[in-house]
Amino acid sequence: METLKSQIIEYSIENEYEATQFATAKCEVCSGDVFEVLMNEEEGIACRVCVKCDTEHGIGDSDSYVDEVEEIFDMICTCDGTHFQVMAGVSLYEDSEDVRWFYLGCKCVECGLSGVYGDWKSEYQGYQALLNNV
Repeated sequence: METLKSQIIEYSIENEYEATQFATAKCEVCSGDVFEVLMNEEEGIACRVCVKCDTEHGIGDSDSYVDEVEEIFDMICTCDGTHFQVMAGVSLYEDSEDVRWFYLGCKCVECGLSGVYGDWKSEYQGYQALLNNV
């Protein structure tokens, strides 16, 4: 996952909002770390479904907004794989713990391809609470 973290950092620097805080997704029910991922980047919504126990988890603050979104799309790797390990990174406002930008990184467990699959502006107050929900 260090490669994925490096990719998020590199991508975020190019985006001018460097990610400095990170969290790796684990299922709260079974501790699984492989997920199907659904996302609507335009709306800043993402969720993950554990492939081990089929539990759905909102990513970040997505649970608060997912009911308002008309479309959410399955993430598919270029190899057609649909199972991913997930890491999120956030950029913070200067001298603050509030989130400025959210980055969603995924690593395909079938082929190993990894990168930033989505990013969006976030106004979440308190990055730790947001990352605890990755």
